[in-house]
Amino acid sequence: MQQEVFDGEKLSRIIEKLPKGKPRIDAYEEAIRLADQTQDAYWRLGFRFHYASEVYFQDDPPKCIGAAAEFGPIFEAAPPEIQKDPVMIDAYLMITQLGVDVMQNLPQIPMTQYEALLEQYDQLTKRYGIGRRTYYWQMMGRWEYADPKRALEYIELAMQTPPDDHFGNCNACEHSWAAKQYIRLGRLEEARRYVQPLETYRFSPCENSFQNIWAASLEYALDRGDLETAVPLAQKLYKKGNRNRTDLRFLGSVLRCWGMTNADRGLALFARRLDWSIGMWDQKKVYDFDKGACILFRRLAGVRQTVKLELPQSFPLWREDGRYPVQELADWFLTQAETIGRRFDRRNRSHYFEDDLAAALKQCGLPDSETERRNQYDRGTDHFGPDAKGTS
Repeated sequence: MQQEVFDGEKLSRIIEKLPKGKPRIDAYEEAIRLADQTQDAYWRLGFRFHYASEVYFQDDPPKCIGAAAEFGPIFEAAPPEIQKDPVMIDAYLMITQLGVDVMQNLPQIPMTQYEALLEQYDQLTKRYGIGRRTYYWQMMGRWEYADPKRALEYIELAMQTPPDDHFGNCNACEHSWAAKQYIRLGRLEEARRYVQPLETYRFSPCENSFQNIWAASLEYALDRGDLETAVPLAQKLYKKGNRNRTDLRFLGSVLRCWGMTNADRGLALFARRLDWSIGMWDQKKVYDFDKGACILFRRLAGVRQTVKLELPQSFPLWREDGRYPVQELADWFLTQAETIGRRFDRRNRSHYFEDDLAAALKQCGLPDSETERRNQYDRGTDHFGPDAKGTS
């Protein structure tokens, strides 16, 4: 039987028809294997680029690191026509940028290694004369959790740098990143100058631009005990930020809010999305989810001893009977959030995560009245799992 000849173009068209997320990720992994077998440099690069993009935007972003690390050596050894192809040059810088970007959320990566990759990206932007604006955004990420005020300097530097229109600079994303940082620092008037162009649709919003702003605003409101502002933000964020694993960064804030205001919805959301956090490489997203879960269960522990939950067997505290001591869950998620936060702060030489978690715990008081207690915790259901109702 004659073996089918490798056809990268045909294979690419087939993969593009698959649903986003795991089906495409698995298909791109197999496509990379086939391209490597045939030593087809063009498709070895192309499929790695598409795999990295799919993982970054649809699943667990740091899992793009392998493809990003392999791309450079393949490109540098490729025939001249590939090395001079503008599309491939853009892909080289973009996949390198993705590989650098995820380092921010991996505290297990030493800062020296992170900064070496930033330097590598810096040199690539100078070598090809493109992507300078994105380099400044990566420097913003380097300082976001280490020195937020210094991060602002890179935001302003990025916004003052002419964009490379063909390189994929996104005005909506950039404005949402800037607004998020100013909101975190409580500089709301300055945040408005970045929010306003999005709200007035001066340019089209990207898929996460509003979600970034809502999440930052929600955390800011919760840190100040402003539940009146927080509740509608949580609802909007849940509706528009509950699509795939990358949205754990948003769902953690929703969990935190519902832990304070609507425990039933919080428990149902927790049971549905815990599986997304298990085994995830992106530690910032895990931290966000664990912090939200910690607040949910600490709040609930004041009024309920146990709760019935359908949780994945891969969860370290999994119980066959599904009956979980609430205080045990609260303590476990607090320990997880503290541990991850300490790793970040140690790597970044800062107290960002320590302060962030402390602010959340400070607002985690128990309901003041019996009426409020009943409204939040006694809604006639004691069973929450993947098919639980009341989360829409």
